[in-house]
Amino acid sequence: MKNKPTPTADCRPAESHLSPECTLFDALSCLITRGLGAIPVGEPGEQQKILDASTLVKAWQAGLPGETPLSALTLEPADAARPEVPGAETLINGLPLLLWLKDRQGRFLLVNQSFAESCGQASPQAVLGKTDLDLWPREKAELYRTQDAEVMDSGRPRTLIEEINDKGTPTWFETYKAPVRSRDGRILGTLGFACDISERMRQEAASRHDQAQLAYVLATIGEGVWDRDLLTDRVTHNPRWCELLGLDESYLAHPSADLLALVHPDDRSRVSRVIDTCLCGGGAYCCEYRIRHANGHYLWVRDRGDVVELDEHGQPLRMVGSIADITHARETAEALQESQTRYQQVFNNVREVIFQTDIFGNWELLNPAWTDISGFTVDESLGRNFGDFLHPDDRAHKYSAFKPIIARTLPHCSATLRLQCRDGSYRWMDIFIRAQLNEAGEIIGTSGTLNDVTARVAAEDYLRLTASVFRHAHESIIITDPSACILEVNDSFCALTGYTRDEVIGQNTRILRSGMHEPAFYEHIWAELLETGTWQGETWNRKKNGELYAQLGNISAVRNEAGQTTHYVGLFTDITDIKESQRHLEHLAYHDALTQLPNRSLLADRMQMALAQAERNHTLAAVAYLDLDGFKPVNDNLGHDAGDLLLVEIARRLQASTRAGDTVARLGGDEFALIYNGLEHSDECEQVFARLLASIAEPVTIEGMELRVTASIGVTLCPLDGSDPETLLSHADRAMYLAKQAGRNCFHLFNPERDRALRAHRDAQIRVETALCDGELELHYQPKMDARSNHLTGVEALIRWKHPQLGLRLPGEFLPMVSESRFEVELGNWVLATAVAQLDSWCQAGFSTPMSVNISARHLLHPDFVAELKSVLKAHPGVDAGLLQFEVLETAALGDVKRIAAIMAECNSLGVSFAIDDFGIGFGAVNSLRSLPVRSIKIDRSFIHNMLNDDDDLATVQSVIGLATAFHREVIAEGVETSSHCQALLKLGCHQVQGHGIAYPMTAARMQAWMQEHARRH
Repeated sequence: MKNKPTPTADCRPAESHLSPECTLFDALSCLITRGLGAIPVGEPGEQQKILDASTLVKAWQAGLPGETPLSALTLEPADAARPEVPGAETLINGLPLLLWLKDRQGRFLLVNQSFAESCGQASPQAVLGKTDLDLWPREKAELYRTQDAEVMDSGRPRTLIEEINDKGTPTWFETYKAPVRSRDGRILGTLGFACDISERMRQEAASRHDQAQLAYVLATIGEGVWDRDLLTDRVTHNPRWCELLGLDESYLAHPSADLLALVHPDDRSRVSRVIDTCLCGGGAYCCEYRIRHANGHYLWVRDRGDVVELDEHGQPLRMVGSIADITHARETAEALQESQTRYQQVFNNVREVIFQTDIFGNWELLNPAWTDISGFTVDESLGRNFGDFLHPDDRAHKYSAFKPIIARTLPHCSATLRLQCRDGSYRWMDIFIRAQLNEAGEIIGTSGTLNDVTARVAAEDYLRLTASVFRHAHESIIITDPSACILEVNDSFCALTGYTRDEVIGQNTRILRSGMHEPAFYEHIWAELLETGTWQGETWNRKKNGELYAQLGNISAVRNEAGQTTHYVGLFTDITDIKESQRHLEHLAYHDALTQLPNRSLLADRMQMALAQAERNHTLAAVAYLDLDGFKPVNDNLGHDAGDLLLVEIARRLQASTRAGDTVARLGGDEFALIYNGLEHSDECEQVFARLLASIAEPVTIEGMELRVTASIGVTLCPLDGSDPETLLSHADRAMYLAKQAGRNCFHLFNPERDRALRAHRDAQIRVETALCDGELELHYQPKMDARSNHLTGVEALIRWKHPQLGLRLPGEFLPMVSESRFEVELGNWVLATAVAQLDSWCQAGFSTPMSVNISARHLLHPDFVAELKSVLKAHPGVDAGLLQFEVLETAALGDVKRIAAIMAECNSLGVSFAIDDFGIGFGAVNSLRSLPVRSIKIDRSFIHNMLNDDDDLATVQSVIGLATAFHREVIAEGVETSSHCQALLKLGCHQVQGHGIAYPMTAARMQAWMQEHARRH
């Protein structure tokens, strides 16, 4: 416990005022013991101020210590007009303090809720009449009683600081106790306050620690540190600064002019300029210059500094910075520059490309010869990988060619590779490359040269090409005489047929025939060769091992100068895999790859056949849409492989449930379609699908685990349904979703009547969409007024439908038709764009009236909402975004609060504010005010309408206004219809009103005329 000295000045309040030297504790004691709401401060006269309970509460809530003098507060003059101020009750219940009042015997006469809770009591009434001995351990209670006695005996207040350890955590309290006197001066008891100052004590301790740390850093840092006070124009330094310049400790503090005098004369003006720029708001500076050492020579230093403290007018008060010796670095840099110049001359003029790369093969250095050869500039090539410039076919060879360097088996190696030039051409380059090692012997990059050898490689390639075309051709090549005896074959022929060259030379090509072609086929080939000299087509041949293969061939006749055929040359390509792929693709085109069931394409054909059969035989065909229940958890928990196995088993069971002529198809995922033909009446569906559901529900064992799934089935009957195949499947799909909603593991028969009702709702929705396209929708505007001054505070944009036949329709008559549809967002975007365009028009006409726009939850949560808002505001740059406010229903705001709060914050950053509409009808009013960044709340019209006659509605209105005040939000009452409503709302503290009692919603033109007339009257 620490006692603070009692002030020497007597701060006991005079009969009519307090001294400015009195503390917050003294003022609090005075107001509570006298039951006052305010008291003058200072002697009577022009300088006298007034202190009220609200000001005292705000001071304490701002964290000012209890011993802060009243002279430190900003108080209103005593004769200034003030609204009615709260009394002592505000202090008792509003201060963040523990408060108590005792009589001379130590009995508690008054405590606040905070004190009661600190004693473990539920309410202040539970403490009244008790003493410290009833509430605290005896040792602590006796201490408090002794302190009370000292205060009453001395007749003077006492302030002390206590440290209380609660479960090892220290808590600090500042306690103030003062005597309570009667009007004749007798001491009747004591008044006490206790304030938690733990945070302040921790901050003071942290500040002391930081100062000690800073002192240590300044003493040990390797650079010279300076601190310039601009008021005194003196500079202080750390010891390192003096060491750098060889100065004694007398230079640790000196006038700033002495520092500039040490700077080299040629550098002073430049140093002065950068410092002046920094002082004028140019930001931190970094400057290199010469400064004189104590022995007379100059050092090069790097000086960094910045302004760190400003006065209340923004003028600099203090600068700090550091100085580092860079003399050695400057000398080294100059020597390197001279050497670099000589190297650069050689580097720029050699005809070979000189390069360096990093460890990953990225160019770090290239000379101009690179541009001469490749066409790429050095700047655009640096940083790119060496391999990026090679022919794609040579990139793999690069790795094998340079592998000895990577493996450290050779210090250098070479290769000949193709370089890709800027114009798209390729040039052959001899590449010599050497590994670059660090001191540890690790590769850190490479260096080497590139030499253009394109001409040499071209000559070598031509010779190799002419020698190897025949042998290495990918196609199978066969040369025969005019009678089809084989003279020569290439390696591809041998690889394809399985025959060796020696086995076929001299043989007739008939040895390759497969037997799949008729003799007329070969007669046609010979006839075409004799007539045109060429034939092209597909044939099936047989390999040596008897295996068949398909080939695409081209046979050409070779003629001599006399026009006689001397040879036939055939080029053949193996297309067996292509043929197999075609067959496989044809199967895949009509079957599901996993289950091998017919797919949607084949299903359409089967449905056409079923419809024709049903009409021809006068029977029914059932089209069923089946979706598995519980399939997703199998995929999620066991993986897709297990899910695929389950689907295959279900497909098997579905096929087992059908007869010859019926169809089972997989539509995708866990969805199947079935066609049952030949039903006599609809009652048969009950038996058919009951058996099917039972079969699917049987357990399935996969990977040793027993799995169970069920199915939801939608069924429609044709020709009763009377629709085309695609529509039949759509109807069955709708019925399946109804089966899902009915609890799953069941089937539902499509009902055309219910479907017509759904279509009617959709038609109504489409009619609203058409109304927007046809310009039948428009916005009306309703004023918002300040009931105190009768001034216009804003307008609300409200949508209306000018129906050609039904006349003007209100939102409640048509907005439910589009609720939760995609069109709801499109309509919301139209309302937003139209409202902002009107706001722009009014601003240009001189009416900068705020406008609110209603936003639905679906529209607000749309991913493109903020982007759309930005686009609309950008289209109207003359509109101040602060004039725009969005109204969101409270019930909508209570949905995904975190996501809605993020969207609101993003809109707030653009200047757009939010209001919660119909406030009070939801169940999370306080939560929405706490969590959402909204400016305003609107009291629902239902409460306003009945508030004059219904006490519950009146209480609701009062509570909403109280919440708005507590959370610093504007409050607007909508639905105000009479002057009595206005007067009642004003008394409750709500002055912004809206409703038919003010003005009905009106068109934009009438609203502008109304605003002009209102402006003239007011």
